[in-house]
Amino acid sequence: MKVLIASSSLLAIPLFEKLGESTDHQIVGLITNSDKPTGRGQKVEANELAVWGQSFNLDIFKVGSSSEIEHVLNQLKPEIVLTIAFGHLIKKSVLSIPDYGWINIHFSLLPKWKGAAPVQYAILNGESQTGVSIFKLDEGMDTGPIYLMEEVEIDPHETSNQLLSRLSVKGAKLAVDALKLIEDGVEPVSQDLDVSSFAPKLKKSDGEVNWQSNSTQIYNQFRALGENPGVWSKLGNERIKFEQLRVSYLPKELKPGQLLIENEKMYSGTKDGAVEILAITPSGRGSMSAAEFVRGLRVKDGLKLG
Repeated sequence: MKVLIASSSLLAIPLFEKLGESTDHQIVGLITNSDKPTGRGQKVEANELAVWGQSFNLDIFKVGSSSEIEHVLNQLKPEIVLTIAFGHLIKKSVLSIPDYGWINIHFSLLPKWKGAAPVQYAILNGESQTGVSIFKLDEGMDTGPIYLMEEVEIDPHETSNQLLSRLSVKGAKLAVDALKLIEDGVEPVSQDLDVSSFAPKLKKSDGEVNWQSNSTQIYNQFRALGENPGVWSKLGNERIKFEQLRVSYLPKELKPGQLLIENEKMYSGTKDGAVEILAITPSGRGSMSAAEFVRGLRVKDGLKLG
C-alpha cells in the first residue's frame, strides 16, 4: 500500500521505522507543517521531524493550508494517509482523496481524552491507565470509527514525554496492524460519543501551581506539564519554573505556598503536606539546583510562593 505520513512531531519516527521494515507498504513521503518563526530571535526554521526527515532523504512536503494538503495528495496519489500529531483538522473533500482515507494514531482510549493533549490530561488527573487508538479520520475532532485500541499502564512517576515515547512505539505497531485490517476489508467500529472527554491544547497559564492543591495533584501537574508548557510559580515578583520536584513528608507543618529553606533544601507547603523543590529556572537565568538558588538568596525566612 502506498502510504503518506502526516506529522509534525518526532513521535512519528517509530512509525517510519515500523513501515520501513514492511515489504507490503511504500512510504511515498512526509507531509508536515510549514517552517515557522521559533525562539526569541523568531528565526524561521523547520520542525524537528522535517529536519530528521531531510537526513534520511525523505520526500517532504510542507503545508500551511487545506488547499496545499489537497495539492500534495493529488500529486502523490497515496492509497492511505497515516497521521500522528499533525495538528490539522482535515476537510471532508481532502479526506476522500486517498482510496482508503486517512487514519490517525491517537494516544488515549477513545472517546476518552479527545483533542491535542490526551497524555497530559491523563497524568494531570492521576490516572493509572491510558492507551492507543487507531481510528479513521472524519470531519470531527477525534470522532471517527476505531480499528484498533490497546491499553497501556502509566507508571506513577512517568512524565508526559516518557509516556509519549512509549505510546509512539506501541502506536506504530498498531497502525501497521490496522493497515492489514483495512486491506482485508474490516470495517472500523463507531465510538460512543456520549461518554467523550476532552483534552484541549495547553496554555502556559495551565502550568501555574495552585498551592491550595494537595501534594499529589501538584506532583501530577509537574509530571504532565513540566516539560511543556512548563510548571511555575511566583516568588515575589520573580517567576520560578520548576525543573524537578517531588512529594515530601516533612514533620513540620507548612501553609500552602510557604517556603521552608533548610540545609540548602527548598520545601513548599501544599493543602495536605509539602513538596521538595529540587531544581528550578528563575526568570531570565539558567537552570540550577535548589541548593545553588538557596545560596544566592539574601533572605531565607518568610518567603512564599504564589
